[in-house]
Amino acid sequence: MNHTRWRLARERAAVDGYTEPAEVLAEREQIRLAHDLGQLVYDRRTALGFSQPMLAERLGMTVGEVEAVELGGMLPVTADLLVRLATALQVSVDLHVVSDGHNTVAFGERAA
Repeated sequence: MNHTRWRLARERAAVDGYTEPAEVLAEREQIRLAHDLGQLVYDRRTALGFSQPMLAERLGMTVGEVEAVELGGMLPVTADLLVRLATALQVSVDLHVVSDGHNTVAFGERAA
């Protein structure tokens, strides 16, 4: 057996004409967005010099919940969470949603 070109199950299925159900694709997109948001929160928190307990207090959350957000495990990402993060981290949150599933989330400077 030649193992020089192994393929992931998803790659193999795509070649065979299989497409994932819309629910699976939507869940993958939620997970990706949560991960991206978590990285943004971590980067901003450390840039501000906040500890996880400090951010938890500003958000009205537990330290475990802040850790979950930073690890991308806070699903689903809600509008309430985005508003609370914007306030606590002193940023604007830009969520760009498009029909093809390539959604993005970014932090910007808060408008004066």
